[in-house]
Amino acid sequence: MDLTSAACALTDTLRLHTPIIHCITNLVTINDCANALLAVGASPIMADAPEESDAITAHASALVLNIGQLSPRKLDAMLRSGEQANHMGIPVILDPVGVGASPFRTNAVRQILEYISIAILRCNRSEAACIYGLPIQKAGIDSNDTLSISDSESLAHALANRFSCTIAITGETDLIADTEHLYHLHSGHEMLSRVTGMGCVSSALCGAYAAVCKDSVTAAIAALGMIGTAGVLAFEQAGSAGTGSFHIAVLDALSKLDSHTLQSHFQLTEVHNAQPI
Repeated sequence: MDLTSAACALTDTLRLHTPIIHCITNLVTINDCANALLAVGASPIMADAPEESDAITAHASALVLNIGQLSPRKLDAMLRSGEQANHMGIPVILDPVGVGASPFRTNAVRQILEYISIAILRCNRSEAACIYGLPIQKAGIDSNDTLSISDSESLAHALANRFSCTIAITGETDLIADTEHLYHLHSGHEMLSRVTGMGCVSSALCGAYAAVCKDSVTAAIAALGMIGTAGVLAFEQAGSAGTGSFHIAVLDALSKLDSHTLQSHFQLTEVHNAQPI
């Protein structure tokens, strides 16, 4: 089975297994993440109190850490849960929302990456650049379009090697890389960027797919292909009505997508000989 087929087949596998996904995320998008996970067949739990976070993680099949609304207590919960997840051997997904916007946020991401083994780092180009230490014009809050595709390819490979994990850099063209491979994924619709929380949803879906697939590259490709295809179908169904209708249509599409429909929208290509950064 080729990589595209394997990624798409996970859509049906996920609906059969209903894994519990523990998300420590932000209040702006917590409802979208929970509903998106339910739509694809996972079971979300959102617990961010450090007094219980590690105990909740003990029941989960994957852990998603999203620093969108960070606080010292939430960071404590993330570190406790991350340690528990590593102890259990379940995948940890990190979404470093807005890293670089403040010293606290940047130091928190560095701390997580230092002490927690991450399976998938899902970010935009600015966040990736900031984590690597490159100068950026936008502090991770919005993606940096000044980074070329080739620069982003090199950056993805460099981060994958530095942290020994899968890097998923989302944008007009998604980049998925590990220490050996790099892929372009062409999917999605530009209207996804006009609805808050779609990046957070992408990270939550990475957790869902990683819970049912040991290969984090395949899981990341499946997750990003899922949200991208949902965006295309949602625009066809309700895009002309505006962003509110489109938002709901994305959830509808996620709930209906199967492997066959997903594969018909996939455009995945492997990139060779990415230049070092």
